[in-house]
Amino acid sequence: MSRLLTAAAPLASTIVFGIVFGIVFGIALAGTAHAQSQAEIAAKLNDEGKELMFGNKFAEAAKKFQEAVARVPEAKYFVNLCLARFQEGKFDEALTACNAVELNNPTEAVKDKAEKLIGKINEAAKAQNLELHPGGGGGGDPGVTPTHPTDPSRPADRPADPNRPPDPSRPVQPASYTPTVGRPPAQNLALAVTPDNNYTWTLGIDLFGGGGQIGQPDVYGTATAGFRIKGDYILNPAARLGAQAYLQYSHLGQGKNDMLSAETLDVVDLGIAGYKHFCLGNQSRLCATPLVGVQLALMSPAGQMDGTGSQLFNYLALGGRAEISLAYAFGTRFEHVLSLMAGLNAYTQVLQGPSAGDGFTAAEVGLDQGGIVAYLGLGYTHRFNTPLGSSPFVILE
Repeated sequence: MSRLLTAAAPLASTIVFGIVFGIVFGIALAGTAHAQSQAEIAAKLNDEGKELMFGNKFAEAAKKFQEAVARVPEAKYFVNLCLARFQEGKFDEALTACNAVELNNPTEAVKDKAEKLIGKINEAAKAQNLELHPGGGGGGDPGVTPTHPTDPSRPADRPADPNRPPDPSRPVQPASYTPTVGRPPAQNLALAVTPDNNYTWTLGIDLFGGGGQIGQPDVYGTATAGFRIKGDYILNPAARLGAQAYLQYSHLGQGKNDMLSAETLDVVDLGIAGYKHFCLGNQSRLCATPLVGVQLALMSPAGQMDGTGSQLFNYLALGGRAEISLAYAFGTRFEHVLSLMAGLNAYTQVLQGPSAGDGFTAAEVGLDQGGIVAYLGLGYTHRFNTPLGSSPFVILE
C-alpha cells in the first residue's frame, strides 16, 4: 500500500501543478484580452471623434475623445481632446488636455502638435483678455488653481499625511472658479487624415460650349463658347450647402440677318449662385451638384471699342444660370476635383444701353429681346480647408 502511495505522489503533484498553472495562465490571458479590448474601444472612440470633428460637431467629438482618454490615456487622444475643447471655446479644459500630452510619453510629432495648440490657445485668450487656469489630469475637467501661493507653514497648505485619516471636523475646501470659456476659432482647425469631401472654399475654372439665341433671331449666331472663373464657399458643411461667386465670358458668332447688321456678341456675366452636393458619403469620390444662380450681364455687340481701343460692354441685362454637374475628387484629401456639367444661361432684354445720341439703341443692335443658351462644360476646382488656403493647423491623430 505504501508503495502505491509513493508511486502516485508524483502524478498528483503534476495534476495539481497543471491546475494551478492553468488558472494563473487563464487569469493572465483574460487580463491581456481585457487590455486589448480597452485599446480597441479607445481607438474606435477616437475614430468616431475625428469623424464628428470633420463635421464640425465639436462637443460630441470631445465626449468621444474624453471616453478614449479614460480607457487608454495615450498622448494622441489628449491632443485630439485639446483641439475639440478649443473648438468649443472651452479654453481651460483645452489647455489642461494639451498639458497632459507631455505626461503620457508622446512622440516628437505629437508633442509638437500639443505645443502648437497651446500657443494658439494662449494667443486666443490674450486677444480676448481671458485668464487661463490649466490643471487637472487632462481628461477634460480642469483642476483647481489655489487663490494664494502654497505655504507649508499654513495648516491648510500642509500636504496630507497618508498614515492619518482625514479629520472630518476640518474638511478640505478646494478653491473654486468658473472654467474659462471664450470665443471659439471661426474655422475648423483640423483636417481629416483620410480623403473626404469636406472643405472651406475653392477656386476653379470651367470651359464650356453650346448653342442658343440671344436677341432678335439671326442677328447673332447660335453657337457659343466661353470660360468661367469661380470660387465656392461652404455655408453648411453638414448639409453640404454652399455659395458660388463667378465671372464668366461667352462669345456668340456672327448671325445671318440681312435686315440688321449681323454681328458677333460678347457677354460678360458677374453672378452668385447656391448649390448642394449629393455624395454617397464623406469618402465617396463622386458627387452630383445642382446649382442655381443670378447674374448681371454686360454685353458688347460687334466688339465695340472706345476711343482708347478698349472694348465696350455698355449694354446691361439680367440673367440666370441653372446647372447640374458630376464631379470626381482625387488627391490626398480630395483637394482636386474634375467635373462635367450641363447648364443654361438665360437673359432678359437689355435694360440699359447707350442713348440714341451716344450709340445704337438696344433695338438697333437686336438686343431688345432676351434669350437662352445651353452649354456643356468641363471644369477643374481646387479645394482649400483654411480661410487663406494654407495647410491645416492641426492634423488629428
